[in-house]
Amino acid sequence: MPDLQQWRALCGYYAVATAYMKDSNARITVFAPVDDVFTYNPDIRALDQKETLSHIVDSQVVDLTMNKVWEKQTLIRSTINSGYTYITQFENNPGNFSYFANAGMLCNHASNQWGIISGEQYLFKICTPMGHRPYPGTALSFIREHDVTVFEERQYNNRDLSQIRDILDRTPDIALVIYGSSAWNGFHTFFIPNDAAFARVVDRNRIDREVLLAHVTSTNRVLFTWPWLYDGGQHYYPSVRFSANIIEDNFKLKLVMRNITDRRTGKWDLYAVSEVYERYSQFRRGAVWAKILVPNIPTQNGVVHIIDNVLGIVSETIDMMIYRNEKTTTLMRYINTIGQIVRNYFSATGGLVTFFAPWNEAFDRIPEQIERRLLRDRIWLEQILKLHIVPAKELTSDEITNETIVNTIDNMRQLYFIKGEWPANNVTYYVIGGGIKTAIMMDNVAATNGIVHYIERVLGVPYQTLWEIMRNESRLQSSFHMMQNLQLRYSMDPWQVLTPEQNFTFFVPTNEAWHKQPATLVNRMNDGGHWQALQYVYKRHIVQGHALMYTDLRERTYVMMNDEKVVLRRRGRCEFAKICHSKSFNYFDNELI
Repeated sequence: MPDLQQWRALCGYYAVATAYMKDSNARITVFAPVDDVFTYNPDIRALDQKETLSHIVDSQVVDLTMNKVWEKQTLIRSTINSGYTYITQFENNPGNFSYFANAGMLCNHASNQWGIISGEQYLFKICTPMGHRPYPGTALSFIREHDVTVFEERQYNNRDLSQIRDILDRTPDIALVIYGSSAWNGFHTFFIPNDAAFARVVDRNRIDREVLLAHVTSTNRVLFTWPWLYDGGQHYYPSVRFSANIIEDNFKLKLVMRNITDRRTGKWDLYAVSEVYERYSQFRRGAVWAKILVPNIPTQNGVVHIIDNVLGIVSETIDMMIYRNEKTTTLMRYINTIGQIVRNYFSATGGLVTFFAPWNEAFDRIPEQIERRLLRDRIWLEQILKLHIVPAKELTSDEITNETIVNTIDNMRQLYFIKGEWPANNVTYYVIGGGIKTAIMMDNVAATNGIVHYIERVLGVPYQTLWEIMRNESRLQSSFHMMQNLQLRYSMDPWQVLTPEQNFTFFVPTNEAWHKQPATLVNRMNDGGHWQALQYVYKRHIVQGHALMYTDLRERTYVMMNDEKVVLRRRGRCEFAKICHSKSFNYFDNELI
């Protein structure tokens, strides 16, 4: 097998692994990483013998070949070195399944390769690393472990878990029933905060039984990082709740795992997110994001992920949260340039605000000449920062629809929203303000005085030409390809932006608008001999000398386009207006020909 040579070489280093692989009478199941896994994760080539043996299960897992829904989503099997392997099934659509061994994805779905049976042995190829070597005890014994020799030759330890150890010692019911339960009573996913996470909690008395249980999924939810992310990140799993000695699902507080990718490096960080949909007890509405520092540690009663924040507890103001976040250092420098005028909205504990916080990446996108102009003009900088603040409102993503419009403390411009859903179950929220459309990367981050949404662009600072925006907008690709052959594209792609003499409003036909036209007419316009006619059509979609925003269109009954009167009629909020470098950019659902 050409794609398993790295695994064969790894097993060849150890006599026990080689003996199991050669013994055709051994009733085992082998989960072998393909060569690509070793290529993209070079550390796996240095696995020791015990970590290599954790890829071999001491029984035949026939359930993987049955192609039907299991009674339980997760199967628990032991390895030949007395560890645990959790095999999870996801049903993509009826009759189509994906399987995971710990964090390792079986290649049947990724590359249409299935298992191999040789004698009594089963062999399955996996396309992602399985995760760390299993810990021999439960989650409680992992936290309480005092013998440092247990963690030798392992990639993890419990040195930074002294605070959670002390809290569990003070709550023996939670410690023994949940964290230290017998493996066959229930399997869970445990998110364990480290000592630095507890240091960020202002009032330590708020950490009680309910907070401890907010870090544990309900029974039989053993979810490693890769299968959880493969689940789309949209399946929320309930946390457990301890009440009257009964463990029951708590649907008020739900857990989900998210990944955030750095666009410059391509690396991505994993976060555990606890979402509260309605206030109860001491939990606030919103989400708490905790970065996963050490993922995928299998134990006897589930899997442990070590995180850097305490889930469910909100004890920081927006100002403290932004000041501590390493991804918002540029934003804090700009806020400090203005002074207390803007910062008072974040540090106050009385009023509630919603803040759309641009990351450092958002400021890196702005060209230097525009950024220098922004820093010189303090009034413009103050207006831009105020455009990101919504007063007297906790605006969470479950309240956002395509019809949502909110006022900012800027008092001049409003924020509009788009709820994009592609592919199915993958929802991305966009905010439009001051001519910029940006995606919300981290949503619903709860603070004591409001909600923070982290965004990837700075609102109110246009720096892209209309041509660049059309190129990156999936709904405008038909118009973009047509205009590549027109002289009009040079008017849309000037050398400078933010110049008033280049103002115009462009009503761009979407892909749906062109699909409504006869195919023969569209083909004829694109056959190479009718570019002048096509340019004439597009010129009738342009208002020269005026940048008309959505609010301007609401106040007008008509506009003049090439000495012709075009009547405007409002049918709800069917247009999305965007100002880009002092030009207006509007989507319409039909052509204006």
